[in-house]
Amino acid sequence: MSEQVELEITMDVEGDRLIFKWNTEKLKKTLDYDSSRCSGCGLCKLVCPCDCIEMGPIPEIAMGEIDAPKVMVDQNECSYCGLCSAVCLTKAMKLKMDDEYIQENPDYPQFVKDIEIDKEKCVPCLLCEHVCPNKSITAELKIPKKEDLVIYEEEPGKIEGEITIDKDKCTYCGLCERLCNAIEISWRDVTPNNPTPGYDIRVVEDECDYCGLCEKICPDEAIKVKCKTDVKREIKELEWSGDIKVDREKCLTCGWCKAACPRDAISVTKAFEGEIRLHSPEKCDPVGCKACINICPSKVWYIPETLEEKEKFEKIAFNQDFCGFCGACEKACPKDIIEVVRKDVRYTKPNETPWSRMWEQAFLKLVGKAEEVPKIRIVKIQHEEEEETPVIEDKIPELTAEMRGKLSKSIKKARELLKEKKTRMLTEKGKTEKVIEHVKKELEVAQ
Repeated sequence: MSEQVELEITMDVEGDRLIFKWNTEKLKKTLDYDSSRCSGCGLCKLVCPCDCIEMGPIPEIAMGEIDAPKVMVDQNECSYCGLCSAVCLTKAMKLKMDDEYIQENPDYPQFVKDIEIDKEKCVPCLLCEHVCPNKSITAELKIPKKEDLVIYEEEPGKIEGEITIDKDKCTYCGLCERLCNAIEISWRDVTPNNPTPGYDIRVVEDECDYCGLCEKICPDEAIKVKCKTDVKREIKELEWSGDIKVDREKCLTCGWCKAACPRDAISVTKAFEGEIRLHSPEKCDPVGCKACINICPSKVWYIPETLEEKEKFEKIAFNQDFCGFCGACEKACPKDIIEVVRKDVRYTKPNETPWSRMWEQAFLKLVGKAEEVPKIRIVKIQHEEEEETPVIEDKIPELTAEMRGKLSKSIKKARELLKEKKTRMLTEKGKTEKVIEHVKKELEVAQ
């Protein structure tokens, strides 16, 4: 007799998270869905082998008409295979088997996507932190304040001098502003058509004592300072340090940081290569809708404003350089005018397991390159014509209640056996004879 396994399926709600649990005595699986991180792209539904994922009303959610989860999981149908977790670009779906997330297991394929910072080129500065749409970059700068470095022997009178800033050289990195209160940078919210956060810089000359520290910290040699007054003061050595930290759990590899970096110190590898296409853009209502703008996790979409932008885009515009090709905008558009075409995918080769081929095919399905499931061909065998022998018709006896019960029991048992992992593994490998042998043997034992 096969061993009886007790299965417990539960669901917990913690804020924006739905936590689905599939527990047996030998294995515990947890599918953690964070709706606040979900973009509603539908990649999870596309690869789900159990067809247990349904999309919520994405256009209405994106337009702010209703507040609801973008994805719904039928946990009674879910096999907790982890494919949804593996293809989730925003890490809204995370599957854990016992105490290990599948993203840490080399048996499972993973997207190849990353961000790298060249420490030799990086200053570092504040620009990448300013532009990151997902707050995944932090500039950890240790810059002293000017007041702690300039020590006067006596109260100075009015100090005369000159300070000039070459705005053609200035990258508005923010280091001088962090150092001294006499310098102010004008910051703005970045847009896909203008990813530069700083646009002007000025000196409050009434507060400037022309110490020259801003000139020393400027990485672009854009600041020149000349003090004309003989002042008794000590100017300590300017020592500062910094590092750029990337939270890879949050990072979307969108490329905003790369676009903003004036020193070409950041490189980004995306999981997908693709293209955005617009069909019948005249149907778009960017003022009343904004579904694509609201839902895009990489902030790709914007409304064209300049004459140049309006010549290129009719009503709604996008910067494809920042796109991760997840397809959330396509799902959100109520007029179906957006098409996201994924042309290629980068992923790791999984360890050889009974499921590795199926997993790889799921990743290739995202870009329309999965192999077609082979169809069974029935070959007709031609037999030599023989003399027909008379058919003796046997009278088929009617089934008794006992026989019906045994037949029903056998069919139920066969269905259970066909759902077993062992059976699915053998079927995937094409070993149908062993499947039949296994089912026959178990049915004989059950009888």
